[in-house]
Amino acid sequence: MKKSFSEWIEFLYGPFFKVIGFFYRVYTANRARAESLKANELVSSFIKFITVAIMLGWFLVWYFAPEESETSLIDAVKQSIGLDSPSDQ
Repeated sequence: MKKSFSEWIEFLYGPFFKVIGFFYRVYTANRARAESLKANELVSSFIKFITVAIMLGWFLVWYFAPEESETSLIDAVKQSIGLDSPSDQ
């Protein structure tokens, strides 16, 4: 039994494209949900408020931290965003 070229392509690459299609459908569904949430004024203002509150909280932690802890906080933030590697210390 000899398979045609298109059957071989479907056999070899079909699952890959099905998985990609699945993730694309999940991504577009989530984007649609996020857009509908952002369109709601109450939810949008709540998200903005939480974002500002978290930023203010971290600013207060940094502002009231003792001098010896301040440098370790800055180093931890740099390391978490990839600006500084732990081997450089």
